[in-house]
Amino acid sequence: MRGRSVSYQSPWPAPLSLWADPPWLMSGRCLTAWFETDTDRVRSLLSPSFNPRLGKKGVVTRLRFYDINYSSASNEEALIPSNSGSFKEAVVAFAGEIAGVQGEYSAFMWTDSLTYFSWGRENFGWPLLISEIELSGAFWDSSSKDQVRSSICAEGASWELVSENQAQETLTIGSAANWLTPRRSLFTSTGAFEERDLLIVRPKIIEPGLLTAHTGDLRFSVSPESIFAGLQPLGSCTVHQHSRFRLSVGGDVESKTATIREFPE
Repeated sequence: MRGRSVSYQSPWPAPLSLWADPPWLMSGRCLTAWFETDTDRVRSLLSPSFNPRLGKKGVVTRLRFYDINYSSASNEEALIPSNSGSFKEAVVAFAGEIAGVQGEYSAFMWTDSLTYFSWGRENFGWPLLISEIELSGAFWDSSSKDQVRSSICAEGASWELVSENQAQETLTIGSAANWLTPRRSLFTSTGAFEERDLLIVRPKIIEPGLLTAHTGDLRFSVSPESIFAGLQPLGSCTVHQHSRFRLSVGGDVESKTATIREFPE
C-alpha cells in the first residue's frame, strides 16, 4: 500500500501505510498576519467552551500560511520514501483558552496535501480541508525579488496577504503556543450522552529559525452567505515572516475531558 495515491473513495480510517505515525519533523517557513476581528461573530461561530483573548477592538486572530517539508521522527519510518514530503497550509486561528488551557484555536485549516489532510484529521481531529494555496515572491522563492503574496479562496471568502521584503526588525522567538482542538463524540446508542474533550498539541521547537516583522496588508473579501462573513480585520495587521525553523509535531499531545452531559429526551 505504501506510495499508493489517496482519494476520497479510500476507506476510513485511512490505512496506516499512507502516512507515518506522529511525531513528524516539520521545517520550512510561514507568514502570519495578526489582527483583531469582531468578538460577537467569533463567539457565534466557535465552541461555547472557547474563551477568546481580546485586544483593543476584538478577538486576537491570525491568518498563517505555511510551506513545509516533513518527515517521520522515527529513524526507521523516515527511510520509507512515502513518509516524507512537503505541503502548503493556510490556517485561521483565534487566541484564547479552553478548559483553562491557553493557546490558539485553529478553527479553519486548508492544505494542498491529501497525506497531511489524512494525518491531521485522523490523529488530531484538525478541521482540515483540501484547497489550492498560492504562495509567491521573495520570501517563498529565494530566486525572486517580487513582493511577497500569499492567498487562499475558500468557502465564499478570499484572503490575500501582501508584505514587503524588507524587514523592520528581528524578533525574539519565545515558546510555541498550544494548538487547541475541541472535539465532540456521540454515543447515542449507549444511554444517549455525549463526551466533549479538548485535544492539546504542544509543538516542540528544535531549531527556532529567524523571525522578522514586516509591513503588509491583508485583503479580505467575502460573500454574505459565507461562514466567514463578519470576520473582516478590524484595523491594520501585523505581519511576521518566520523561516529556517524546525519543529517536532505530535510527540506531546494531551486529551482533556471538558464536559460530559446527557441529551434532552
